Amino acid sequence: MRNYFGAAAALGVMSLVPAAALAQSEVVVWVAGEPGQTTIYDELAEAFNASQSDATITIVKNSSDLFNPALVPALSAGEGPDLFTFGTGPGQPAALIAGGLVADLTDAYREHNWGDTIPEGIVVQTSSDGKLWAFGNEVETTGMFYNKAIFDEVGISVPTSWPEMEAAVAALQEAGYDTPIGLGAADKWPTSHWQSMMFGRYAGPEGIESVLFGDGAWTDAPFVAASAKLQEMGQAGWFGATPVAIGYGELMDRFWAGEVPMTFTGPWVIGGGIEAAGDRIADYGVFAVPPFEDGQAIHPTNSIGSGWYIRDGSDNKDHAIAFLNSMFLETDGRVALLNAGTIPVGPLDEALAQAEMSQLAQDIWQTSDDHAANGSVPAFLDTITPGSLTTVSYDGLQGLLLNVMTPEEFTAEMQDAWAAAKAAGEIMLPGGIAE
Repeated sequence: MRNYFGAAAALGVMSLVPAAALAQSEVVVWVAGEPGQTTIYDELAEAFNASQSDATITIVKNSSDLFNPALVPALSAGEGPDLFTFGTGPGQPAALIAGGLVADLTDAYREHNWGDTIPEGIVVQTSSDGKLWAFGNEVETTGMFYNKAIFDEVGISVPTSWPEMEAAVAALQEAGYDTPIGLGAADKWPTSHWQSMMFGRYAGPEGIESVLFGDGAWTDAPFVAASAKLQEMGQAGWFGATPVAIGYGELMDRFWAGEVPMTFTGPWVIGGGIEAAGDRIADYGVFAVPPFEDGQAIHPTNSIGSGWYIRDGSDNKDHAIAFLNSMFLETDGRVALLNAGTIPVGPLDEALAQAEMSQLAQDIWQTSDDHAANGSVPAFLDTITPGSLTTVSYDGLQGLLLNVMTPEEFTAEMQDAWAAAKAAGEIMLPGGIAE
């Protein structure tokens, strides 16, 4: 037993290990999260351990505020976990990779056909220098939540084209709904969900990647066009007369109360919605925002909050990989994660059919799955770009909605902040697996 929590803690864990298991290889797994959020890993470890004769998974849980300060010193001392979760945004994995603290997972990616499960858009976020460094963990997405009862009352259907979307919004406005689509822009970050989705729609996955990892610029024509479309929608009253005066909390209260017909958000709102709407929760559904222009594809918005890394030099790399496979490649593991509210990377059809999830959760993930073949784009550009750019984007999006900034000015300010961060080495490293 490694003494990373002190002798007392080590002895406390040791006392729980059956004598027959002491001869097995112990694979120490660190996970971060608050109480109740990480119990799923105890369940997955128990199932894995029951199927093994030569390895035992030991889950060590830390609160988020303690995890990061303890991790790097433990890894540097060669006494850290064999397998652990960690961030995938700028600066976090780069420090681990540059320090030689994490293992190259490229061979495992090829040997176990991880590419059949991990979407290319997520591989890009967890790789650099042609090598894979992490297996993407939980996925988040976004979609248009809507009130079916209001749609029925007004006599509109889920729009599948932009003319239909325009007609639906006009009908809602005519029926007296002054905020057809709630935004909550006073808190700034909700508007960035629209920005991420729309930038992805207009530029496609390749266009986004060309900026993040190549020579593309935020001033390229697709990003200007997407910004202009968002501003146009705002000026037409789609988000209400004063979208930047209403915060996200107030918006969601109004949405679940049946006062706002639509809002573009993610599955994290579902639990609160079930509590707030009660028996009316069946009135709500999710759909993909239709293409904004002719010939435009729907690209699901997928981002990951963290990835799974293996400590470089771990004697238990193969066992750690086997545990990853049991969680993310086997249906039982994927179903268990879904039931716990964690959405694993990759196709969900088979697991969704067996999972015990709310209908809204099934709807949003099925919507994402329906368009997966088109390629995904990041759901949250603000989490994978430097903080300096995020600040500029947040303020600029409000400027667009207030009509005090042009799309050209907005994207130019973004590009200036991006160029400065790029020169300072504050951006993600180029991703993708070498052939």
